[in-house]
Amino acid sequence: MFRVLGLIIRVLFSPVFWRQTIKHFRFFIHNNVLAIPKLAALGDGSTISPTASLAFPENIHVGKGCLVNHNVRLYAGPASKIILSDGVMIGPDVFVTSDHFSKSMSNTKDAHSGKAGDVFIDKNVRVGAHCIILPGVSIGKDTTVGAGSVVTKDIPANVIVAGNPAGIVKQTK
Repeated sequence: MFRVLGLIIRVLFSPVFWRQTIKHFRFFIHNNVLAIPKLAALGDGSTISPTASLAFPENIHVGKGCLVNHNVRLYAGPASKIILSDGVMIGPDVFVTSDHFSKSMSNTKDAHSGKAGDVFIDKNVRVGAHCIILPGVSIGKDTTVGAGSVVTKDIPANVIVAGNPAGIVKQTK
């Protein structure tokens, strides 16, 4: 009992604890609370988790009745968009990017590798937990992306995809 109490006191008086807490709070305010009002579109009935993070929110469109789950990262670029159509559900810890990788933190304008390209996710798509969706990808309506998949190219409508890279597992209609 006293051991646990001593540990709690040590943590609460630790400068590292407070430094990390302040960083988390600033990240939450900047990438969620201040970003949501800047979204290009936010449809009625859509829910964005408090732990979701949005980069370049002015280039992110969220349709009606969408769910953006916890720890989701939607990283649009300054010249590319992420578009979620109506009824899209994104599972926890999903990373969607429409931007290229920059050379360095100090030189974010020049591309190091990859490409920038709009990401379009059509109506009623389900994206499982821990997926990665790369730039320039379109996912057709009524498609399910299996947990942990890496989507590197366009996916047609009415299929279930899974894997790294994501491939068609089953046609649904």
